[in-house]
Amino acid sequence: MKRIFQRFLVRLDLTRRPPPPPEPALSLAADLSELSLDQGYHTLADCGPPRRRRDNNLSDALWLKVLSYLEVSDLCRMSRVCRRWARIVSRLTSRPEPWRRVRAAGPLEVAARCAGARAGPCVSAVREWRIKNCAVTVAGAQLLVATFRNLTHLAIAGSTSMDARALAPIVTDLVDLRHIDLTGCPNVDWPEWAWLETRLMTRRPPVEYIDLTDCGSVTDAGLCALLHTCPSLQYLYLRRCTLVTDAGVRWVPSYCALKELSVSDCTGVTDFGLYELAKLGPALRYLSVAKCSQVSDSGIRTLTRRCYKLRYLNARGCGAVGDDGVEAIARGCSRLRALDLGATDVSEAGLQILARCCPNLKKLALRGCELIGDDGLEAVAYYCRGLTQLNIQDTPVTLRGYRAVKKYCKRCVIEHTNPGFC
Repeated sequence: MKRIFQRFLVRLDLTRRPPPPPEPALSLAADLSELSLDQGYHTLADCGPPRRRRDNNLSDALWLKVLSYLEVSDLCRMSRVCRRWARIVSRLTSRPEPWRRVRAAGPLEVAARCAGARAGPCVSAVREWRIKNCAVTVAGAQLLVATFRNLTHLAIAGSTSMDARALAPIVTDLVDLRHIDLTGCPNVDWPEWAWLETRLMTRRPPVEYIDLTDCGSVTDAGLCALLHTCPSLQYLYLRRCTLVTDAGVRWVPSYCALKELSVSDCTGVTDFGLYELAKLGPALRYLSVAKCSQVSDSGIRTLTRRCYKLRYLNARGCGAVGDDGVEAIARGCSRLRALDLGATDVSEAGLQILARCCPNLKKLALRGCELIGDDGLEAVAYYCRGLTQLNIQDTPVTLRGYRAVKKYCKRCVIEHTNPGFC
């Protein structure tokens, strides 16, 4: 009882102890260097209006180097940021190098006029012109040709108003034009022969590359006029030009020595078209006849016998192609690097012959091939050890074939739809 009473007295003395004296108030005028940083008083040193910091410490020479990688359209926007950048951009655009590639927007006539005004004395340095989804008129094409006479690359993609009348001055007046990309221009067809021959009596344009993908208005007569107009053509892409048939394809070896040709989704191209394309001989390195449902083993056999330097062949969706065609490919084109046999009738025997005859194969697509199995895939994996891409989606290949590819082809990327592969 005595101990409990002593503890009560001790607590009572503590509660009655006078509070500590208050700390002296601090003012902003106090010497802040003597205050402890742990108490947070160091933040008072930044009170007042914020200091204006410099955006960067880079010199104008470094900014010139950085901005030189931008397109001209981006430079025009950056010139509005501040006076310094406007001065740097003006110095940069006074040089010919940034004007080699121009990406424009809006109607072609307006874009050509604005770009010509901004380029000034550097207008002769423009070599590439790219524009998308623009309105193209004959006047706009003529203005483009008159302003940028030294163009070598022209890309007008997705223009529904682009037609043969607007295309004519581009082909006939740009004397250095070598690359034409008209992807997604559905109204483009090459002008008639009689109209062009009067303007091309003395010369032919040195065009080497033409991409007419999704140009659904291109006909056999237009293709014939194109080949006659551009004898230097080496790369031609006619993907989804559904009006092109054997009657147009047969003119290809008569006028041009093509290296690359794509007639994928051109259902009017048959074995007779491949008989004519075989006349290209060893010059042909790339060919796509994907989804040309009338192409069979006979056409593939004739083609590969004469075009023995093929590096890429796409026969995806050609349901009439089977082991005989694959054997002709394997024995005739031993230098093949990429092959697409998706949705064809190739079987185990065809794959084994292909693996033995084409050991340098890098890319192989077998999507939708229902007749292949693990034995054929093991042969491909064993002989083609440099394989880098393999597509076996929607095939009956099991885990055994998948592991064989993983074992022998160390760097191969396998596309599959089997969740059990690991």
